[in-house]
Amino acid sequence: MKPETRLLVQSLQACQQLVDKLSYSFGKIGQLFPVNVETVEHWSEEQEESVDALILRYSQCVTMIQEQLFKGVAYLEQEDISDKSNRDKTLLMEKLGAIRSAEEFGTAAMLCNKFAHHYPEVVQARIERLNMLPAEAEHVIDTFKSIQKYLELKKLL
Repeated sequence: MKPETRLLVQSLQACQQLVDKLSYSFGKIGQLFPVNVETVEHWSEEQEESVDALILRYSQCVTMIQEQLFKGVAYLEQEDISDKSNRDKTLLMEKLGAIRSAEEFGTAAMLCNKFAHHYPEVVQARIERLNMLPAEAEHVIDTFKSIQKYLELKKLL
């Protein structure tokens, strides 16, 4: 097995673990959604930590897919992505059939970036982002499954 293929297999395994943890986190606190200012103000420390863990796991999944899996798929498909933006990589993955929708994954990546630039004093913006999280987490999990299925169907691994 080529080193690049081995790296992709390792990335798939690592991403599967992240997806499992993301699913666990959401299962643990999914009942808190949708949120509003009042409910967020009454979260316990444990609930706040659980939400932070959910956000972290979501962000890790998005990053792993974008930085590792897209790169691995492109390599196996002999596509040069060295000069491509993340948006272009996502569009390529849709064109190849590895993901269903570049637009959906683009929204997930944008939400990930918004969480990275969270400022505590901007409460309403955080509420809006948090309420996007359940649907976007589902898109991220579906994207991972789509990449797995694509690699299996094309017999790339």
